[in-house]
Amino acid sequence: MKGKSLKILPGIIAVNLTLQTINDFEFFPTAHARSDDCVHAIRNAESNLEGEIDSAKSEVISNIIIWSN
Repeated sequence: MKGKSLKILPGIIAVNLTLQTINDFEFFPTAHARSDDCVHAIRNAESNLEGEIDSAKSEVISNIIIWSN
């Protein structure tokens, strides 16, 4: 039992070091979900939606005023 444990432990350490080396050297590229163009497009869409919401609010308010008279 003691000899088997002594063989498994270095194997685990070797696998761990191999995985750390792969991460350090970035063999696999990392994906970046956000770019400046995407952020700019999202902000434009948000401002357009805010403008549409404001115009819809003013239309509803004017309809309420018309119906209340």
